Amino acid sequence: MHSKLPVLLAFVLAMFGSQSQAVPTIQHWQLANGAAVYFVPTEGLPLLDVQLVFDAGSARDGEKLGLAALTSALIDQGAGGLTAQQIAEQLDSVGARMGASSSRDYTSISFRSLSDQQTLKTAWGVLTKVVNTPRFPTLGFSREKQRTLLSIKQREESPGTLAQLALYRHMYGEHPYANPIQGQYDSVNRLSVNELKAFYKKYYVGSNLTMVLVGGISRQQAELLVDQAVGQLASGEKAAPIAAVDTPLNGAVIQQSYPSQQTHVLYGLPVLKHNDEDYFALYVGNHILGGSGFSSRIVKEIREERGLAYSAYSYFSPMLQKGPFMMGLQTKNESLDEAVKATKQVLGQFVDKGPSEEELIAAKKNISGGFALKLDSNKKLLANVVGIVVSGAPLDYLNTYVQKINAVTAKQIQQAFQRRVRIKSMTLVTVGENKDTNN
Repeated sequence: MHSKLPVLLAFVLAMFGSQSQAVPTIQHWQLANGAAVYFVPTEGLPLLDVQLVFDAGSARDGEKLGLAALTSALIDQGAGGLTAQQIAEQLDSVGARMGASSSRDYTSISFRSLSDQQTLKTAWGVLTKVVNTPRFPTLGFSREKQRTLLSIKQREESPGTLAQLALYRHMYGEHPYANPIQGQYDSVNRLSVNELKAFYKKYYVGSNLTMVLVGGISRQQAELLVDQAVGQLASGEKAAPIAAVDTPLNGAVIQQSYPSQQTHVLYGLPVLKHNDEDYFALYVGNHILGGSGFSSRIVKEIREERGLAYSAYSYFSPMLQKGPFMMGLQTKNESLDEAVKATKQVLGQFVDKGPSEEELIAAKKNISGGFALKLDSNKKLLANVVGIVVSGAPLDYLNTYVQKINAVTAKQIQQAFQRRVRIKSMTLVTVGENKDTNN
């Protein structure tokens, strides 16, 4: 199959080579039960990639932390008349793949199969059973719960994970985004299989579902497959909107002791919702600040000029409610104060003055030049389409992406960062053998 990847790449590059020809059109329809369906037919590879996105992330856990994640972990551990082993064997027999995962906003079921009729018949039959009739077997539940509990214990051995959990906890306070997706040890230990079944029944419904298909099938085939897989799901009730996120008025410094030779540093605050009007200015600006690897400002300052860390980074992570802007690095314990000071200086200068024209031109060329490569496989195209539809962006987003990138000005970047990145509200987290820092 890998030998055919250049065919799809050439197909995508050809589409971008002409201003008059658009990228693949995203087709859309809705089922009677409320499920929203998006489909992009492709040529060149006999593959079908699918993602089912349910509004059933960990923000829906309530007081039962870890419920969404454990439910998704059990979804394919027995369905219909099939055991977990039979599900795996049937998928393996035709080279198909399926998996589920949860984020704070969503639970997703991913599916990949060859698109020939016989293969797809077998693999799609398994997917249909998993989505519609998961069994949540007691033995599988016990196994997955113990696996989750072990994973939660192992978080204590990862300073990077501890830093991220601490940052989310202090950035989001009482908001559900503050909680770890896997939950806490005690909360998971209290979960029952009946609670998983109730969560599935409430949230795995048509009104909460967005389904995206990308691959070598026709619209007619897509409609038949969708009806088979999710057409019989109950409509259910659409999940209530996730509560708004309040930006903290004042920042904080959180120091956590950990026996290590290096200290993990994270610096962030809630900033960006999906489909935000400042997205393109913030995205291009962050590419310059810390999103472009070794050519970014933060890496040049931290690594090349000062030798404080091998790498450093920054990124925006849009969510249904304000997702974080985050900067991060690892540094030697004895270099912590200098590294924190340098990080804050780089950010402060960027917020105050924005990028230079030279930086802006280079960033636009880099982003625009690499755009086609972000769509050079079914999986990448699927990920982009999923991002578009769950964020509520216009369906012609891909057609106008490069144009919007090139339209961003240095002044727009400066103003967007000044509006949105409130340095006084940022939380600094350090995890390592560090001392008090007043930077």
